[in-house]
Amino acid sequence: MVKQSSIFILMILALSLQACNLKLVDVSDTNGLALTITAQAQILEQGGQLSTPTSTPVVIVITATGDDNNPAAPPQETATNTPDPASANVPPPASGAPTVTVSVATNCRTGPGQAYPSPYGLPVGVSAEVVGKNTSTNYWIIKIPNGSGTCWLWGQYATVTGDTSGLPNVAIPPTPTFTVTPTFTVTQTKTALQPPSAPSNLSQIHACTILPQNIYSFDGTITWQDTSNNEDGFRVYSFDNYIVGATDILRGTVAANVTSFNFSTSSFGTSTTIKVEAFNNAGASTRVSLFFAGNNCPP
Repeated sequence: MVKQSSIFILMILALSLQACNLKLVDVSDTNGLALTITAQAQILEQGGQLSTPTSTPVVIVITATGDDNNPAAPPQETATNTPDPASANVPPPASGAPTVTVSVATNCRTGPGQAYPSPYGLPVGVSAEVVGKNTSTNYWIIKIPNGSGTCWLWGQYATVTGDTSGLPNVAIPPTPTFTVTPTFTVTQTKTALQPPSAPSNLSQIHACTILPQNIYSFDGTITWQDTSNNEDGFRVYSFDNYIVGATDILRGTVAANVTSFNFSTSSFGTSTTIKVEAFNNAGASTRVSLFFAGNNCPP
């Protein structure tokens, strides 16, 4: 009310100045509370009388903000989401229904304000049917073009065409609440690879032959039981018992889960030993031995 009274007084003052042929410039609102008027006049004194100025009167332009009782405008609703490309081919709403267009692409939300999600953005040049209103928030409820449902469009950039007097005044929906669901990260702990366990239950099917110069030949098949589930394979060795300081000699390797090996070895002695171990990238198991005695050979 204070601003309306101020504007009325300024208009009377402007008319009085115009009657004196004073040149007035634009009047604008600078701080929302005061209006500044700049006036220029030419006054010539002749015999105590004012002469007629030569300046040309101009129109006084008064710009003022809204009444103090009006609520502040809500935040801008310039559309941030990408409009549906099909919107360019949206057919016009039904004849007779009030419609709305916008001068700036505008978000259309599930309620009035940025607290509500925006399922649609109304592009410039697309006409939408208006099905409701909320006068207290300056929002229109429209049908989503080329879609389903309705949304709330801010009236700042909107131009409504048609009779809106019969539109229902829609109540403001509850402000949406968001539930934050905690996420859990499962960290898998890697178990260090261990060497496999040693095979067991070694057994033999063999033939022993005495060769010239008392060389004993041991030929046959050795079998065992696999006791691990992480081996990469098995190694088979022979050991000459008669040689002092002898070491194991690798005779062959078989793949994982294989539990037999065909061997052939010879010795000057009357006995030999076959050994088996399981292995993987972490190492090898204990070698398990199977003794072959020369007395098994025929005379």
